[in-house]
This record gives sequence, structure tokens and C-alpha cells, in this order.
Amino acid sequence: MIVSFKSNVLERLWTTSDISLLPSIYVYEVIEVLDLLDSSTCITDLELLGGFKIDEYEPENWAVTITVNSVEPVGSVTCLYRHGDAYNVNLNEFN
Repeated sequence: MIVSFKSNVLERLWTTSDISLLPSIYVYEVIEVLDLLDSSTCITDLELLGGFKIDEYEPENWAVTITVNSVEPVGSVTCLYRHGDAYNVNLNEFN
């Protein structure tokens, strides 16, 4: 379950379903990641989406790369994933 958001845009997207908040070329992929984060019960659910562990500042941080047409990476959704819950869900867009 998603417990908290770090990104105000992702929180508004999640609570209002306003797809105009993000570019149309990847908004649906972001929604898919959020849906999986909310329904997942174990970290292997994230791994199925191509999620990977990032140990830079906390050992339970995970990221899922967001792409355009499953080819060009445009950013990632990151979170602290602990005991089936996602905390501090954030969107990191590449410039």
C-alpha cells in the first residue's frame, strides 16, 4: 500500500486521476507503477516491473525506471519499501 508521497504531483495524480499533471507519453506508465506499489505485498512485485534496489542512502530504497515506448528512459519512481508498504513515493524526471 502507498502510505506517503514525497512528490506533490504524484500525490495529486494518485488522488485525483488528473492525467494532465504529467506528459501524456509516460503518464500511464507512472500510473501503472503507482497501482502496483499500492497493491504489492512483497518486493518481488516491484522486481517484475524492472524495479531495482538503490542503497545510496537507505537500504530499503527502490526505483522503477519510467520509459517512453519501453525504450527511452525519462525518469524513475522511487520509494522506501518496507513490509509491503511504500513510503516517500517520488518522481525523478531526467532533464
